[in-house]
Amino acid sequence: MTADRDRIIRSCAELSPGTQIEAWHHGRLIHHGWVSATIPSMGMFWIIDARNGTRKLLDVEALEVIPLPGPPLAAEQPPSATPAA
Repeated sequence: MTADRDRIIRSCAELSPGTQIEAWHHGRLIHHGWVSATIPSMGMFWIIDARNGTRKLLDVEALEVIPLPGPPLAAEQPPSATPAA
């Protein structure tokens, strides 16, 4: 992750729906998923978790958020994660 420090997201304005991200805290990967919505006034954003398809609300100031390469997903096309039954 040290090579990715230059790419750390500092504001929700840098995110858009469909962007794939990783969220790190103290050097540990905490979340991986796709941005579904942003709340710039609060510095928070929603993701669809890649592991189980659940929504997670993340704080951009509390985590090191790194965008992953690749084209963003279309807003109407959530990732093909299947929620656990």
